[in-house]
Amino acid sequence: MKKRGILALLLIVAVSILCGCGGMSAKDAQSYLKSVLDASYKGEFGTYIDWTKSTKEEAKKLYEANIDVAIEESGLENLGLSEELLANYKQLYEDVINLVQYEVGEAEETGDKEYTIDVTLEPFIGFEGIQEETETAVKEELTKMPEIPDQSTIDEMYYQKLYDVMAEKVAAPEYGDTVTVTVTVKPDSEGVYFIDQSDMAALDEAMFKAEN
Repeated sequence: MKKRGILALLLIVAVSILCGCGGMSAKDAQSYLKSVLDASYKGEFGTYIDWTKSTKEEAKKLYEANIDVAIEESGLENLGLSEELLANYKQLYEDVINLVQYEVGEAEETGDKEYTIDVTLEPFIGFEGIQEETETAVKEELTKMPEIPDQSTIDEMYYQKLYDVMAEKVAAPEYGDTVTVTVTVKPDSEGVYFIDQSDMAALDEAMFKAEN
C-alpha cells in the first residue's frame, strides 16, 4: 500500500514582504513577531496588516495560499483522491494550524537594532502513532472484503481512514511538554525588519510533532 508523508505541516510564511521599516523598539519587535505568528497560524490579521501596510484581503489570501501549499507539498493531489476528501483535508490542515498554543516573550536587543525573542509553546502531539493505527484499521477492513480492490480504491480507503483518525485527534487535542524556541528579528541592509525562514521552520518543527 502506497502512502506519503503528509503529517509534517509545511507553513510557508512569506517573511520577505513583512515591512517594519525604521528603527524598531523591543516592544515593537515583540508585537511584530506576535502579529506574524497570529496571522500565520490563527488567521488573525489585525496587527499584521498594521505592520505590513497590507489589507485584510491580501493577508487572508496569503494565509489561504499557505494552506494550498501544504496540500500540494503533501502529495495528496497526485493520488487521485475524491474532491470531497481533498476538501476535507484542506479544512483539517487549517484546523490543525489553529490548534497551536504559544506565548511570545519580551524582546532583548542583541545587536544594532537586532532582537531575540523567546517563544514558549506547547507542541501538538496528537498525531503520534496514527499511521500505524490507520494501516491496522485498513488491513482489517480489506480482510473482510470478498476481493482486494484496485490501488486507487485502496488509496481512497487509506486516506479516508487517515483523515477520520486525524479529525478525531484534532477534536480532542493533546499537547506535549512546554518548549522554547528563540527567534531573531533583525533589519536587512535597507533597514527592513524580517524573521529568518530558519527560525520559522524551527517553530513549525517544535509546534507539531509528526511521524517521519
